[in-house]
Amino acid sequence: MSEAPAEYFEPAKSYASLWVVGVFFAVGIALDIALGSFVAHLLGWAIAIVLVVGVYALFIYAARSEKSLSLTAEELRVGDEALPRLDITGVAAGIDESDLPVLGWPNGAPRGLNGLTLRLADGRDVVVPTRFADRLAAALGVGAVQGPAVGMDVRAAARSEFALLDEIGDRADAVFRTAGYTLPAISSDAEDFARAKAVFVAGRPPVGFVQVDEVDGLAHIAELAVIPKWMRQGIGTRLLDRACAWARAHDYPAVTLTTFADVAWNGPYYASRGFVELTELTPGLAAARAHEAELGLDAVGRRIAMRRDL
Repeated sequence: MSEAPAEYFEPAKSYASLWVVGVFFAVGIALDIALGSFVAHLLGWAIAIVLVVGVYALFIYAARSEKSLSLTAEELRVGDEALPRLDITGVAAGIDESDLPVLGWPNGAPRGLNGLTLRLADGRDVVVPTRFADRLAAALGVGAVQGPAVGMDVRAAARSEFALLDEIGDRADAVFRTAGYTLPAISSDAEDFARAKAVFVAGRPPVGFVQVDEVDGLAHIAELAVIPKWMRQGIGTRLLDRACAWARAHDYPAVTLTTFADVAWNGPYYASRGFVELTELTPGLAAARAHEAELGLDAVGRRIAMRRDL
């Protein structure tokens, strides 16, 4: 089967840059002629031109072969990596590209190329390196979308995704370090999530999750985490609402959790969503608080237990 013709093609590098090398040699040769030593240096000039121009031409050829951008009816390809055309839903604007994957460049975008951020059907954003972002966007024929995806699906986690969640929690903790809080190292594994009453995730692959356990006959939010670049977009609230909806559907009268009282995105956040600080703890919550103290969380800041009646 023959390959589909390209609707848009952009070579990774242009042979036009060889003119710069040619001008450099032309100036050098002209000066050498003016000094009257060109004939004596002729062999040296010939060898230098063959080596420098030849090696540079091979470099351009390799870059064009390995990293050129091609758009067909089926896919958008940069080098060995491709996106199905049907997965591209829009050109994303107002996105921080610093932590996004770059199509065809696993080590980040090369110098000299701009980035066109594309929104995919699963809610992910991908940067495509290009010299002509407007031309590529026009060729794609998709509309612009402002800001991060807000329609990201919240769903029950698949068992195969449990191994990904501990890393999400670790990345979410980065906001504490940025704010000057030093958290003790606390990790979870796939078996911890497998023992939970419910685990819900946002996105494919997940960018956030909520783990629901049971403590003293009530649903209990054991952990709620969102990758920093996806924070402040309503994903945490949607995960929390999904957990509360699940608890209500399973006849739990309330949801509890433990959190830092004075960290803006902890205690105050949950208070704004209907959770109230508890002054008396049930045995299970008291045990959970004692365990947190053993782990060193109380040394970071004041911890409290909260409850939201359903």
